[in-house]
Amino acid sequence: MRRAFAVYRRLLPLMRPYLPVLILGAALAIVVAAMEGAIAWLVKPALDDIFIQRDQAMLRLIPLLLLGAYLVKGAARYGQAYLMAAVGERVVAALRRRLYTHIQAMPLSFFADLHSAELMSRIVIDVNRLARVSSTVLVMAFRQIAMIVALLSVMVAREWRLALIAVIVFPFVGVAVRSIGLRLYRINRRSQEKVGELNVLLHEAFSGMKIVKAFGRERHEAERFDRVNRRLLDLALKDHRTDEITEPLTEVLAAFGIMGALWYGGHQVIAGAMTPGDFFSFTAALALIYGPVRQLSRTMNTIQQSTASVERVFEILDTPPAIADRPGAPALPGFTSALRFEGVSFRYPGAPELTLHDITLDIERGEVVAFVGMSGAGKSPLIDLVPRFHDVTAGRITLDGHDVREVTQDSLRAQIAVVTQETFL
Repeated sequence: MRRAFAVYRRLLPLMRPYLPVLILGAALAIVVAAMEGAIAWLVKPALDDIFIQRDQAMLRLIPLLLLGAYLVKGAARYGQAYLMAAVGERVVAALRRRLYTHIQAMPLSFFADLHSAELMSRIVIDVNRLARVSSTVLVMAFRQIAMIVALLSVMVAREWRLALIAVIVFPFVGVAVRSIGLRLYRINRRSQEKVGELNVLLHEAFSGMKIVKAFGRERHEAERFDRVNRRLLDLALKDHRTDEITEPLTEVLAAFGIMGALWYGGHQVIAGAMTPGDFFSFTAALALIYGPVRQLSRTMNTIQQSTASVERVFEILDTPPAIADRPGAPALPGFTSALRFEGVSFRYPGAPELTLHDITLDIERGEVVAFVGMSGAGKSPLIDLVPRFHDVTAGRITLDGHDVREVTQDSLRAQIAVVTQETFL
């Protein structure tokens, strides 16, 4: 869980603008928890005063109090769920936009290393996984913790020894949930990688469908798809097997606590140390508390399942743009004189050899120049260096004496018209 909390902590700056809403949502969650505790607390007067002492006044009062508690709980629960979910969705929308604009700022070499389908997978699928967990965690986690605290307070107030017996299994539940969560993280990390691989495969197959059909490669492409699809199926089934064991395991462990509490509580009632109302009020709180415990364990699983997706998003955000304006860079004045390449060399990132070596060239304003050569000779990178799609490895390029690396990219590209071979609308 330490890894998950470290990752999700990075979302806190995006939540800061919504702090008042989060505080209101937290307050409503406390109201929900308080009403849940009040319902369990009212079991004692309902039994002792109404059924044993036959108090007519309490017979009229207790049902009204229970109805009021349920009404307040329902209204507060709705308000808290909506407010927290709205914050979660807004945070995800902001993160999605931040990721998209960050990718746009990356150099062309970045897009050569990561397929466009893989990038789409991270923007759409990984961020959507984050949307699910953000709304779940914000809506459920705080409410569940508050309810556990409220109900545990009722249990301790009624009989602290019984409460100790009932919750002695909680550490074992925590160990089980942690172990399951780590396994879910590993499974979902591999799953998201395979989803990205599947997106790349589909993009290649659909964009090159004419070639696939022309060479009769439909069966080959289907086999490629089946290999990735089978692996995704295996991982999905493994994820379900691991996730679905959480609730049965939690219930079995909880049963030991309930059994011990019933045994000890029954002896206390028989001995006259507790009233039936005390015991059943405690039992009601005990029965109610295991619901939030189960839901909290599922929430922890959801966090672990989505941590891999969040990590993949931040992997992109943590990659700094290789080409950026230097601080205080001026705008490029209007072009009037000449474009010059001065001893320009260029090597693609990670390439062992230079693509361009010691290019020196002067092009005067109004002059028409054509670069002719075989495929791979370096025509495209030579042109790409002018608008700073890449930066030179050595030498410099100037417009009217201004080094293109010393001016803003926006002002540089505003003076360049690029017409590519591909049709793009």
